[in-house]
This record gives sequence, structure tokens and C-alpha cells, in this order.
Amino acid sequence: MSKKILRISGRFTARLALAVAGVLAGGPASHAQKTPTIGFVPSLASDPFFISMHYGAEQEAKKLGVHLIWQGAMGVYSPTAQLPFVNAVLNQHPAGFVLVPTDSSALMPSVNRAVSMGIPVVTADTSVADTTHIAGAVTGDNVGGGALAADLLNEALGGKGQVYLMDGLPGTSTDLLRKQGFESKLKSYSGLDYLGYQFSSDQPSHAAQVVRDLLLRYPHLNGIFCIDDETAIGVIQGLRNAGKLGQVKVVAYDAEPAEVAALKAGELIGLIAQQPVLEGEMSVKMAYDATKGIKPAKKLNILPDILIKQQTMDQQSQYFYRGQ
Repeated sequence: MSKKILRISGRFTARLALAVAGVLAGGPASHAQKTPTIGFVPSLASDPFFISMHYGAEQEAKKLGVHLIWQGAMGVYSPTAQLPFVNAVLNQHPAGFVLVPTDSSALMPSVNRAVSMGIPVVTADTSVADTTHIAGAVTGDNVGGGALAADLLNEALGGKGQVYLMDGLPGTSTDLLRKQGFESKLKSYSGLDYLGYQFSSDQPSHAAQVVRDLLLRYPHLNGIFCIDDETAIGVIQGLRNAGKLGQVKVVAYDAEPAEVAALKAGELIGLIAQQPVLEGEMSVKMAYDATKGIKPAKKLNILPDILIKQQTMDQQSQYFYRGQ
């Protein structure tokens, strides 16, 4: 046997040893060959809603035997903060991809890119402007949840008073639907005077400032619907600073730890809770099925939202979101 053949044989043996070591260590080679990979990019990984969604996604991934790549922005809810994580996950060429878009239009090119790469896309919670080419979607009943908020304010105010909507960010599909449900249901309550809405930028400090200015304009304001958790925390602080906490009735979306504590303390009259754990489970399952060419029974899956009051919160603790 020549030295040349020996050298080739040696290199082959070395490569084989490295490949075997990678498989035994459970490295990238083993995932590529044996374990399907699902990429998952939430809109804000640090939020309790998405911490809960991550838990559900992980549980389903373990059940299915898939490798879950979970990456997302911390602290800032915006397309600018989210896009680097989307690109990083797609650059790993996962078999399937789950996305929680921060903006229905700004994330559309990312969905198109994934589809062009042959990666099936599922959206969770929020969605994109054009859903033609996504494999599936799961979200809460945002229109119904907005209507529940209007019902609760009407009940708490005895059918009479001034109410306001504290919105989150323009372009967020879930917020638009909640606003639609709230405003539509308000039309059936003639005693409620709807004063309009304003955006909080999903920043508690900004929401608190807006509330201060709002009370100067409307000193007899009776009720506020907060469209998401960050907005709610800011509104509570703003009312506290103005000495109006408890006087102005507040209903808020979501059920993260700070909101649950506020409900228990009587600072909120109710929460409209979503089911993020179930959303995480379902979206991973749909993405996995899509990699096998299996279409979901329903492309758009809408889960009921849950109204939680102080009187019922002990019996509904399964809907509380997970903290860090």
C-alpha cells in the first residue's frame, strides 16, 4: 500500500471519528440526520406570555422528538429587535418555522423568505398581512376578548360612564382585533361614552404618562381597557400617581404575575387571559406536521380567551402565565 493511500485512509479515519463523536455528543450532525429541527422566534422572549408559550413549545417538542430552536428579543418589542433573530434562525435552515410577528407587514418578507427556502411557516399569537402561503396559525379569540372587556366595564360601571382604550403598538394584528371587538361591543351599551384611544408604545412608563395627561383632559373618566400587559402595568402606575387607583375601573388583557397581583389587590377589575402554553404546543405540532406534508384540520385555529375576576381567580389559576 502506497503512502498516498495511507494518508487518504488516515484522513478518512479522522473524519469518521469526528462524525461519530458528533453523533454521540448529540451535536449538529445528529440533529441534521436524525432529529427534525423547528425554529421558533417569539416577539418578545422575556415576556411571561412568551415564557409560557416557550414552556408549551418545549413540552410538545419533547413529545414529538424534535429539536426546538427558541430565540427572541429581550425587553424591546419591535420589528427592528426581532429581525436579527428571525434571520439567525432561518440561516440554520430548520425543517419548520414558527413566528410571532411583531408587525404584520414588516415581517412579511421574512415569511416569504422562509417559504422560498422550502421551510413551512406557522404563525402563533399574531400573524402577517398575507397568510396565503403559511402552513397554519394559532391565536386567541382577540375580537371576543375585546368584547368581554366592554361587557365587564359596562357591568362594573352600572351601564353609565366615560371609558377609554389604551392601545399598544400600531400594526400589531392582535391589538387591532381586540380594539375591533371592544369598539363593536360598546355600540350596544348606550350609557357608555367612548372617548377614544391612544397608543402606549408597549412601554409602562409611556402608558403612565398618557394616563396622567388623559386625566387632565377627562377628570371624570370612569373606565379603561388596557390592550396588553405592559400597557396595563403603566396604567396602574399612572392612576396610582394621580390618586385615582380604584376609582377608575381597569380591565386588562393577559394574566402575567404583576397583573395577577394587581387583580388580587383590587387594582384591576378583571383580566382577559389567553392560553399561551396551548398556543406553543399547537404551533410546534402544526409546524412538525407541515414538514411531513400533513395539513392541519383548520389553517386558522382560534382559542377562546378567559375572563378572570377577583372572585374567580383562585379557581382559574391554571390560566396564569409563568414568570422567569
